[in-house]
Amino acid sequence: MKRVLLFTMEGNADGEAALAFFQSRGAAVDVRDVGRDPEASAEVFRLAGRLAVPTIVIEDRLFLGFGGHREEIAALVRE
Repeated sequence: MKRVLLFTMEGNADGEAALAFFQSRGAAVDVRDVGRDPEASAEVFRLAGRLAVPTIVIEDRLFLGFGGHREEIAALVRE
């Protein structure tokens, strides 16, 4: 199973949906709260060029948002 890095913040519905999705599939998820952790916020800016939540990193793939990328993310998690 691939390691997932999830940048989100409290109250972000798309981030909560992403976390539930990964947990339901047994994926190892490293959750970083950009609202409470300035280092996490800075890392999202470095990766994405802007603050966007959720930002999801799976191996070398970067996704801004979850809902619009769900099928592609599901395929990566299954590999």
